[in-house]
Amino acid sequence: MLTLKPGPHLFLDDFLIERSAGIERRVIPPQRFLDHPVVTSGEGHKNWQCWITVLRDPVTQRFRMWYDADVCHPAEPAHWADLAYLESLDGIHWPGPYRALPGVRPLSFGANAIDDGPDHPLPNERFKMIYYAGAPHKEGLRVAFSPDGLNWTKFNGGEPVFSFGEPSDSLHAYFDPIRRRYFLIAKNSRPYTWTNAEGRTITKAIRRYGICFSDDFKRWTSPRIIFAPDAKDPGITEWYGMSGFQTRGDLIIGCLQVLRDDLTVEGAPPEAIPCNKGNPGAGTGYTVLAWTRDGEHWQRDRHTDKFFDPSPTVGAWDHAVTWIDSAVPVGDELYLYYAGYRWGHKYQMRIDRQLGVLKMPRDRYVARVADSSGGTITTPVVNLGGDAMTLNVAAARGEVRVQISDASGQPIRGFRFADCSPIIIDSLAASVEWRQSLAALVGRPVRLELQIRQAHLFALGLS
Repeated sequence: MLTLKPGPHLFLDDFLIERSAGIERRVIPPQRFLDHPVVTSGEGHKNWQCWITVLRDPVTQRFRMWYDADVCHPAEPAHWADLAYLESLDGIHWPGPYRALPGVRPLSFGANAIDDGPDHPLPNERFKMIYYAGAPHKEGLRVAFSPDGLNWTKFNGGEPVFSFGEPSDSLHAYFDPIRRRYFLIAKNSRPYTWTNAEGRTITKAIRRYGICFSDDFKRWTSPRIIFAPDAKDPGITEWYGMSGFQTRGDLIIGCLQVLRDDLTVEGAPPEAIPCNKGNPGAGTGYTVLAWTRDGEHWQRDRHTDKFFDPSPTVGAWDHAVTWIDSAVPVGDELYLYYAGYRWGHKYQMRIDRQLGVLKMPRDRYVARVADSSGGTITTPVVNLGGDAMTLNVAAARGEVRVQISDASGQPIRGFRFADCSPIIIDSLAASVEWRQSLAALVGRPVRLELQIRQAHLFALGLS
């Protein structure tokens, strides 16, 4: 039997839903509140890739950014970058010029930093970074450590910690606080055969993604593929990474970057297609949600439920690609940092790639929505691990009520719909109140029934 522990419980998937009626699952896109990027490819920033880490210092509350700055010469056969660093007071304004951080050269791609906090038992390894360096050096993923996020020391002399056997230049690590270990999402580019949503069988070298694990960020398990296209994916669907991780209750939520190199956006210059290395399109990309409840197995949304799409405005700085790559809680909001490309995947890489920021209310990734006719959600039998309940709801034009039944489905006196004060507000934590105290039901097998009318339900919380 499932125990609902203290904390948020998101209705991202159907895990807490045994049955429902009159309810629609709806992905809620984050809000564009700026019409311009916050970090550009111009002088002062010189961004040229889609990989970015933004963290907020737990002491100073300053926002800190690591990304790849362009130090390439057009005639050079290899791609080189500075590990670039910026700070911001508000997470929106990032004054340059950037600071080039030593210690991780040679660096080709990647700026994935983790801060394990000021109480980390190994102070010199508080900050961790995994990055990629390729030809003319030995290809592979490398690790570096830092006490402050500024001064980096390469682990094992900069030797690769592992390789997929093909360039794995897109990589994203995270510390899983539930299972107390790190995981890494890394690219595998090899021929793969699948049948797509149009019924076409395709064999092509594409970007699939695998996961591996580590207890110390130095030694990693063998990668296991978790994202590969199937019969629900249209065209040639592949990926460019997954990041922006957030742990909410028993969920780890990530932003999965989808790549479609077989498509071209409206208005793209004709030369954008031949720039894309033989692909039939100039390349477009968007972001969907992915999540895990056990740290091993991942679910993902598809093209029918996009989380963040490119701008429909022809010529906008993020018209072709919008890949979310970092997420920072700020009060009751989540700031999401993303890469935007103007015309295509490989076109004008040193000019058209910028970094932007979005906002969303905390935990409002997915809503369970009912119209004026109303709908209901019934959970499986659960144990309540708290004596106070809140709902993350938008119900200013409708209402939500909660009824608690016993394991057999009989409403419990004092906790019926008629005993519940209607929730008629928009709130991240609206209190649920009945005639009786919820403390009487702690540890008792019950079912929750949620009655929703003209409202959005995102999560329930226990404390």
